[in-house]
Parts: sequence; C-alpha cells; structure tokens
Amino acid sequence: MLWHYQYALTWVLLLIFLNTLNNLRLLRRPLPAARWQNPPLVSILVPARNEVRNIGRCLRSLLAQDYPRLEILVLDDDSNDSTAAIVEELARGEPRLRLLHGQPLPPDWHGKAYACHQLARAARGEWLLFTDADTEHAPHSVSATVRMAQQAGADLLSLFPQFVAGSWGERLMLPIIPFALLAGLPLPFVHRLRPPRAAVALGPFMLFSRPGYWRCGGHAAVQANLVDDLGLARQVKAMGGRLLLADGTGLVQARMYHGLRELWQGISKSTFAALHYSWTALSAALLGAGAAFLGPFAFLALGLWRGETGRVWIGLPLLQIVLIWASALAVARRFRMSQWIALLHPLTIALTLAIALHSAWNARWGQGTVWKGRCYRAEGKQLKHGWEQP
Repeated sequence: MLWHYQYALTWVLLLIFLNTLNNLRLLRRPLPAARWQNPPLVSILVPARNEVRNIGRCLRSLLAQDYPRLEILVLDDDSNDSTAAIVEELARGEPRLRLLHGQPLPPDWHGKAYACHQLARAARGEWLLFTDADTEHAPHSVSATVRMAQQAGADLLSLFPQFVAGSWGERLMLPIIPFALLAGLPLPFVHRLRPPRAAVALGPFMLFSRPGYWRCGGHAAVQANLVDDLGLARQVKAMGGRLLLADGTGLVQARMYHGLRELWQGISKSTFAALHYSWTALSAALLGAGAAFLGPFAFLALGLWRGETGRVWIGLPLLQIVLIWASALAVARRFRMSQWIALLHPLTIALTLAIALHSAWNARWGQGTVWKGRCYRAEGKQLKHGWEQP
C-alpha cells in the first residue's frame, strides 16, 4: 500500500512540475507597442483607502505613461489619512487626473468592489484598467497591454505583477501566489475552455474592454465576493468572454503587503472566500497540499530516523523533494523573487495552510474578515458589515 502511494505521489508531483514549466512557457510578456493610429481612450481606475504610503508613487508612474490617450480616476474611499490631499496636489495642472470621493458603503457590498463600481460608472474609456494603489507601472505598461488585449480579442487581460518584498516574511510567503496559480491550473484551460471554474485573474492589474466589463455585470456581479478578481474572471467566462493572463514582470511592480503580519491578514482575507466558505473544499485543500508538498519531507525524515535505505522511505521521497524544489525555483526565477527562498518552500506551504485555517476560523467563529479597517462576515451569499474604524 505504501509503495503504491509513493509512486502515485511521485507521478502527481511530476505532473505538477511539467504543468508549471508549460504554464511559464505559455505565459507571454506584453511587448512595447509601436506608434498608434486612432488609439482608444483608456480609463485607469484606482480605488484608494488609506494609501498615503503608496498613492503618490503609483500615480506618478501612471502619469508617466507613453500611451497617448488616457484618463486617471482615483476614488478616495473614506480615507482618514492624507490620501486625498496627495491626489489633489498631483492633479493640479494635470487634466488627465481626477479625484472622486466615494459614497457611503452599502450594507451588502465590500469596500473595494463598491469603489471600483463607482469608478467604472464615471469612466469614459473604451478600455477600463483597474489597478491598485500599491502598484508602480513602467512607462509602456498601458500601451503594451492594450495592444496585446486588442490583438487577442480579450475581454479581460490580467497581469502577474512583479511582487516586491521588503521583509523576510514577505520574501517567504509571496511566492505562494504565483506558485499556487501556475502549479495548480493549466493555462490552456484558462485561455481556451469555457467553464467558469477554469478562470483566474489578479487584482493589481485587470484590463477590461468596456463592453466585456458591463456584459459580465461589472463589480455589481461580485459585490459580496471578497475575492472580486477571481469572481470577475469567472463572470467573464460565464458570459462567453475571452480571458487572457500575461507576465507583467518588468511592467508592473506590486508591494502588496508590508511585513508578515499585514501579509497574513491579506492572504487570510481571501483564502476561505476563494473556497466559497466551504469546509469540504478547505479540508480537501489542506489534505491535498499537505500530502503533496509536506509529506515527502516527513517520509524522508522518518525514514532517516528509522535507518531505512529503500526506495519507499528514501529514494522516492528524495525525488519528490527535488520536483517540489524545481517547481518552486522555476516560478521564483521567472518572477524575479528570492531563489534561495525556494529551498524553504515547505515552510511557505505550512504557513499557507495555517493562514487557511485562520481564515476559516475567523469567518466562522472569530470577528469575521478584517481588511482596511472594515470587518465583513459572510452569511450565505450575503455580506454583512461588522465594525468599521472611524
């Protein structure tokens, strides 16, 4: 029985490794566009709540774009810091940049979705680019991605940004985001198959055609979904739209979190929601990830402790560990992340599983999901607000 288990696990990890390599091969980088003839208007939409440390750098990079026709709309979502003042200062003498003030948050929406909904209603562009305030953009990021989206006939183009880490905790944990997506989901399924489950997008950079955005229902369709990027990607596919993922390395940088504590809260916000608050799905994910990515190390350690020398306890676990490390290293190299951290991939997985448990505990028995000073609690498909920091 153990023999069959080890061989089966080895084949699973080999398939994961090959799928990761194939996804990295298929993940294209948008190229700088040539001169434009009749360029479409692009609306860059930035929701911002207490983003004083990020908003200036983000907007300066957007104002430096080489794309000839764009408007930049920033919605201040009831910030209690100087976010709005920074935007107003940058907007002086700059007609492309405009500050909007958000309306009070309705009880059945989450904050970012409602901010994006207001931005989309105010936008005039033929293309709608939703990007986060913690991003920084290369001068050709808009022109390159609009050209790629046009050529592919995409309703939604989303980029894997270059994840910026400023602490050891971020360097340890951020690789799980691209690794989980590229190791676990075949990219051809995302690009070609219709089932909505085969869909993924990343919130830091989501470029919609205007018809594609409103046809899928926009952010109103995911108003109670805390993982709005994934929800929107599925909505696009459900309505028969074209979804495209691309490599944003060198185009967009994202410093999503500052320190391990903030990162823990951010990933915890999304994890259980991404599983549709299903304890069955959570249990399957915990058992599957634990067996695949932690089991080989446990078997090897136990085999060495017992003095075993055979393939079941030593040989196959070593091969499995090599496949795990090779997959993690390939992702780290592609996205310019710390390569030596790939050797600590088991610790990354273990902490991710702990975050998943924390996410579920908070949603079911704790104070709910807390993010940006707001607390949310899911009740079926409805989202209820708890406390909100003044």
